Amino acid sequence: MSGQVSRTCAECQGTMSPIIIMDKAPGAARHSYTAPLEYRLPDDRVSFWTGKYPSAGEVRAFMCEACGRIALYGGERQA
Repeated sequence: MSGQVSRTCAECQGTMSPIIIMDKAPGAARHSYTAPLEYRLPDDRVSFWTGKYPSAGEVRAFMCEACGRIALYGGERQA
């Protein structure tokens, strides 16, 4: 992950460290890397050229070292 960012847990005020959420769906385990999670905006439409939705940004996951809470945060929106 780009830069080691930590956050404070909303549950217990502990330190939250970056983690990677792994996709264990059939077929996904064949890949040697985990693609980052992304999000899109509700009004986005499928691209005529690629057949895919545009990505509005990356989803970053953090886990609290004290209580184990996992939180997802939206990264900066892509231009």
